[in-house]
Amino acid sequence: MFEFVYKMFGEGMAVIPKAGIQAIPIQIKSQLKKTSFKFNTKVSEIKNDIIVLEDKTEIKTHFTIVATEASQLISNLKNQEIEWKSCDTLYFETQKRVIRKPIIGLIADETALINNIFYHTSVATSSTGKKELLSVTVLKEHSLNEVDLIKKVQKDLLAFCSIKDAKFLKRYQIKKALPKLNNLQYEISHTETKLTSNIFLAGDQLLNGSLNAAMIAGEKAAKGVITTLEDGLIVDEITSEYK
Repeated sequence: MFEFVYKMFGEGMAVIPKAGIQAIPIQIKSQLKKTSFKFNTKVSEIKNDIIVLEDKTEIKTHFTIVATEASQLISNLKNQEIEWKSCDTLYFETQKRVIRKPIIGLIADETALINNIFYHTSVATSSTGKKELLSVTVLKEHSLNEVDLIKKVQKDLLAFCSIKDAKFLKRYQIKKALPKLNNLQYEISHTETKLTSNIFLAGDQLLNGSLNAAMIAGEKAAKGVITTLEDGLIVDEITSEYK
């Protein structure tokens, strides 16, 4: 997988929308005319044709695509929980960039707590501020409280990157940053996303930890639903309104 990622970075650019990564789901949503969304709604269990919410509300379904780790939601997957890699991401503002090009800066020193830095203002964006926006990622485990963590990161930025004026903005603790996978793969068949006749799985944890893998898995899960409908396996259970 490392060789593949290295190859892809060597052949082309990694890009994000000018309005940020959220522009992707916003664009998809804008094309959906008969779809409703339930935000901030936790699911406690998924059955073959029912989604059970945390407040015990039940939603009847014809098909369910689970685009996250399903081990806590589906009874026959309870013993298949995935381990995850976590990280701390801290945002700072600075007066200028020490890296002019739009590249990720890696900090390889074993004594450093920080792993990489990136200036988001080095790429085209729909809005800009007067100062540079810097993100710093910490991968190593630590027991520092937030105040001490910020001080340590600022110290590392000075020592390893010559960044003197990093003003802290915000911290994100990402507990499920990337799945820990032993068997990495790039492709998957739509039949492999099918858990039951009604439930399909998606998410990068099926392939490899990347946005590209998440998109591929989602596409294959959708194709699995379409194929099931085309094969007429459970069409009798669906009214003509949904055919």
